[in-house]
Amino acid sequence: MYAAIDRIAAHCAAANTICYWLLLPLCWVSQIFRNGSDILRVLDLIHFRPLGSGLVDLEHPWVTGIDPQTDQPIWNSNVIYRSPQRDGLPSDDVVLGANGRFMSGRVRLSAETPASLGSVERPIPHAINYIHGSSHYNSGIILLNDFAEAYSLLSCPQFRYDLRMFVKSEKREVLFLFRERDYKPIDFADLSCCMRTYFPWFCNPNGPQSKVIWGNKAPFAAANLITGHWSTDVYRLKCAAGDDASGTNAVARPAIEPGKYLQAGPYIGYRDRACLPERLLARAHHWRVSLRGKRGGMYFIDRRKIYTERTVKFLPDQVPDEDRAPLLPVHDRR
Repeated sequence: MYAAIDRIAAHCAAANTICYWLLLPLCWVSQIFRNGSDILRVLDLIHFRPLGSGLVDLEHPWVTGIDPQTDQPIWNSNVIYRSPQRDGLPSDDVVLGANGRFMSGRVRLSAETPASLGSVERPIPHAINYIHGSSHYNSGIILLNDFAEAYSLLSCPQFRYDLRMFVKSEKREVLFLFRERDYKPIDFADLSCCMRTYFPWFCNPNGPQSKVIWGNKAPFAAANLITGHWSTDVYRLKCAAGDDASGTNAVARPAIEPGKYLQAGPYIGYRDRACLPERLLARAHHWRVSLRGKRGGMYFIDRRKIYTERTVKFLPDQVPDEDRAPLLPVHDRR
């Protein structure tokens, strides 16, 4: 249905606008069911049938980020679309490497044996760490300069159609990465809600600036479109846990075939900022997260138990916690 609407939207600007308003309620309602399914799966993996440590070893591709076929980091091979790099911004290798190492460091927490970490209890459930493995290693990556480029792509019907076809064919998550590290947190909150308005998938806005809504700290701005296919990888890991290393290594999927997806560009949309419904959605989620108090924006984990003086040193980034960034009034267009 969504792909058909994108096809109609491609006919003219008026059709694109009409289809935006048609997609909005469909995506928002669909997310209730999509997110509900993901929530149940995460609860299963951390509470009902929790995963233990050691399902991957320290040489596993999810821990190292190395593609066994090339002996090189896989992240560059999984870029399905990239914009030309703007002068003065970090290189693609720097952006991809920093994000990949950060996320693989999360997986490493569960790959190490309890003895290697002493007697201190690790603060993050092992299932959450394994999910980071699927996200950084198996995702299709879209690498852009800034948020304005993302808005232009997202408002282009052909781009949305091609991205849906990638997810349908590959059954992977999607990761938007941005070279620009200097941004306003509110702009990132709005962008994540723009993605949630065009697609029926949840989106986490993680980045180096102050945290917003459900997002957390990361080396570069990273918007994770959570399509739900992470669960296939993590449950496959759970089933393969009793096998030899070849069984668990199978969850590290091969690199994406180059030149196969998102080839119908140039993708040119009609806007470079958020619309009113997206800004409203961002502020609604900000209010919802603020009601959680110090528990913060980690839905499945109490932040107070993670960012303590006793446990923060065992996190890969070793960054103390901080409050969420405040959001501007909805009518403020900056």
